[in-house]
Amino acid sequence: MSRQSQQRTRRKTMSRSRPTAPKAPMAKKLASAAVAVQPGIQATRLARALQALSHGLPNPWDESDDFFHEFAAVMPASTALDPESFRSALRIGARYHIDLSPADDVLAELSDPDLGWGEEIAGGFKQLATVMHATLTDVSRAFARGTGVVRVRVWLFGRTVDGTLVGLHSISTET
Repeated sequence: MSRQSQQRTRRKTMSRSRPTAPKAPMAKKLASAAVAVQPGIQATRLARALQALSHGLPNPWDESDDFFHEFAAVMPASTALDPESFRSALRIGARYHIDLSPADDVLAELSDPDLGWGEEIAGGFKQLATVMHATLTDVSRAFARGTGVVRVRVWLFGRTVDGTLVGLHSISTET
């Protein structure tokens, strides 16, 4: 065998036997970073299901025809839900004041047909409330208000077992 052939054979052998361990941790880091940025598939499916249940329901906090839209945002289960953790999970700017409160009373009120919404709309909100309470904890409502802001963002949401925020968002006109 010629000297060049021996060198080629040695290079091929060395390239096959090179350790791949350094690549695995980097891949693992990238994979875990991707998981932390986007909600899991189950949270996304639940958000879509909530939007489907809310289809045709009016936004009770707005006089226009703004409807509900799905959302899901990652929040670790170990993080307490408060205005600042909510702001961070949804990347809401510091100029907005976050008003966060439990949604149980609001959902109960919206589910009452005698309070002006009628049987069909109240039934829709009752179904939405039932599904949210069955699948989520900390069912809440949040507003992001700011000085001079008339179109205020509003969220109706809860937390999954892994802490992910899942629910609906819309706009409220406040004058």
